[in-house]
Amino acid sequence: MLPIPRSEWGAKPPRWTTRHLTPVNNVFIHHGAVELKDHSQEGEAATLRAYQRHHVETRRWSDIAYSFAVGVESGRVYELRGWDSRGGATRNHNKDSYAICVIGDTTKQQISQAAIDAIRELIAHGISSNKITPGFQIHGHRDVKSTNCPGESAYAVLSQMHPGQGESPDEPAAIPVLKPPPYVKALRLRRPRMRGYAVKWAQAAVGATPIDGIFGPGTKKKVVAWQRAHPRCGPADGIVGRRTWKQMFG
Repeated sequence: MLPIPRSEWGAKPPRWTTRHLTPVNNVFIHHGAVELKDHSQEGEAATLRAYQRHHVETRRWSDIAYSFAVGVESGRVYELRGWDSRGGATRNHNKDSYAICVIGDTTKQQISQAAIDAIRELIAHGISSNKITPGFQIHGHRDVKSTNCPGESAYAVLSQMHPGQGESPDEPAAIPVLKPPPYVKALRLRRPRMRGYAVKWAQAAVGATPIDGIFGPGTKKKVVAWQRAHPRCGPADGIVGRRTWKQMFG
């Protein structure tokens, strides 16, 4: 499934972008909170342009805040900030999440099955592309802020948006298997701190918390303990080199 790109809905360039560290552990569902009356692609595109103007010109944010958007009735998927730029819609949670906005007001409007299916397929693609962890959690915006967002009908079906929830209860959809990235270079404690999704994988393997993609002292301590428990790695030096990586992921 390919989202409709920014160029096709008339997005303006962002004022700036921040690279997103992936895979993330959370997906937040939002809604625009304004009833959508024109469900054509152009009607949805015009609404997205209005969202972007409000976020950039009024809120003074860098861009439209969400990662993706989905038509409340049509189920069309639109690229907003996309997979590789950090979102700005879920304060205090943007670093470890994607934000998907339902175009419309799902308290006044019923979210369609097409939209639910589209969100589920989008998340499944994110998992198979190493952008979202298989054990991720899905939330409504109201779960972390005092708001009605993402509206009543969307919030009521959050579980149906999860890729582990199939269309038939007797045939649940399989969650795509997330594969570790290939070994590229040794991960170690240094300044500036090493960052990225390879660090997240190492943190998950050794039980470091938080899994934030930043190789700090806490991560090194966990790597040393893991190496001591797995002597084939060689010296317990806290460096995730080729031998340690191979022991972790094969």
